[in-house]
Amino acid sequence: MSLFPLFITLLCLGQAPAEGQTSAEEVSLKAMQERVRESRVKLTEQANFKLQLVEAPVFRYSDELRHIEDAGLWLWTSSGRPFAAMKVEHYQAGIHPRPWLYCFASLSSGLVTAEWEGDRTFQAKKPGVTWKPIDDTPATTRPARLVQMREIARRFAAELQEPNATKDIHQMRLLTRPLYRYDDGLADAADGAVFGFTGTGTNPDLLLLLDLSRDGGWQFGVAGMTAAGVTVRLKDNVVWQISDAAGKGHVFDNWTYFSPTK
Repeated sequence: MSLFPLFITLLCLGQAPAEGQTSAEEVSLKAMQERVRESRVKLTEQANFKLQLVEAPVFRYSDELRHIEDAGLWLWTSSGRPFAAMKVEHYQAGIHPRPWLYCFASLSSGLVTAEWEGDRTFQAKKPGVTWKPIDDTPATTRPARLVQMREIARRFAAELQEPNATKDIHQMRLLTRPLYRYDDGLADAADGAVFGFTGTGTNPDLLLLLDLSRDGGWQFGVAGMTAAGVTVRLKDNVVWQISDAAGKGHVFDNWTYFSPTK
């Protein structure tokens, strides 16, 4: 990608773009978007089931502790519902041999396949999300349901265990706003949203999905987007857990991460 050196140059010079010029933030975003558009995601056993890339990142972040200069989170959806997520991260020079990192996770209750030009194919062996019910009676209006979803999300607590020798544990923080909310008028869902939890800065290492089907009540699902171990609790009960991925490779049952070759 030829755009990112310009982004770095503008950052180093600390110059604001002149009128008509592209800002460093816009240059960086375009470089990431080009990479996301090269990704192809589908349901493994339903070739005709179309997944739609949400063109703009649903969340933009950096991570000073992990030396990430700029990053974004993208979703693939069908009728608004999210089925897959991918982080695209750019690291500071000298941190890794390859400056880019992709982290892809299934958010589907089925199986997904993802392909990247010139790199690899990922086929999930297990669903990305297992839905579990929540007892709350759904609010009757869309604004009230957003308030309700935020209140439900705050009931969850998560902790992150670093994949290092000391296995340091940190409490994760719920990001203040939902990262994504379903569109109006869906055929099979009344409402829904994706929330993020972070262990470092604003990096969304954990995704909490809340969903309200038209013929049922609230349900939730959880997906991790980190090599660290994560434990999620609801009302002090463990409802989801993964161990850290240190030394276990880069391809897992429903997610993967890797540095692309270009």
